[in-house]
Amino acid sequence: MKRYWYAGLILLSLVVRIQAAVATDTREQSGDSKALVATVIAAYGGEKAVEGMKSVYAIGDINAFMRQDQGKYELSFKRPRKLRVDTRYQRSNETRILNGDNGYRGTNETPLSPVKDHRYLAMVYQYKHFDVLYGFIHDYYAITRKGKEVYNGKIAEVLHLTDQEGPPMDVFVDSETRYIVKVTGYFTVADGRVTTLSSEFSDFKKAADTVFPYKITNHAGGQKIAETSMRTYTINPALSDAVFAP
Repeated sequence: MKRYWYAGLILLSLVVRIQAAVATDTREQSGDSKALVATVIAAYGGEKAVEGMKSVYAIGDINAFMRQDQGKYELSFKRPRKLRVDTRYQRSNETRILNGDNGYRGTNETPLSPVKDHRYLAMVYQYKHFDVLYGFIHDYYAITRKGKEVYNGKIAEVLHLTDQEGPPMDVFVDSETRYIVKVTGYFTVADGRVTTLSSEFSDFKKAADTVFPYKITNHAGGQKIAETSMRTYTINPALSDAVFAP
């Protein structure tokens, strides 16, 4: 009987050690992620620069491969949670608006209309990856460090971000510059399949007190769909709320 009692005591001791090790590892991963995030924020000018970017107006040129068309790309951003993207192709145009918890889409053939489900979430994804540093500062996401991957011939640290709304996102951080070089969002579509939207960022330059990518390459479901070359970023322009009204 005493032998069984000792065996039970040893087993209990092992369980406690394993639980403690798991808890310690979780704390270390959490602290490790925060340390990496801090270096990313610093690379973009620090918390003051990120917090100070309250609105942005940007213009670029887009080449849409699937449409086989090209044109002008115009982005208007304003906190909290306002984003408008106007794309004027040679043969058509499209407007997308996120205003709080509402999303709208219109074209040259259809008026602005509400969007729902994964189409709405795609707009949320675009807003979130544009302002992801602000989300880092204010702890909007649960962050898991996934490890390292080779991206474009260089090592990138991969962070997995989740919140209650979604979509889940993977953020690729260049291990040398600490710039965000890629973001991938995961979406569940109507038939239950999971598909992805990815944005790749390069040609980083300083604008005002922070840094922006001047080349953005977009993928849908792993297929390259568009490439945008940004011309200018204007920081903190006076954007009326009417810009984001449908």
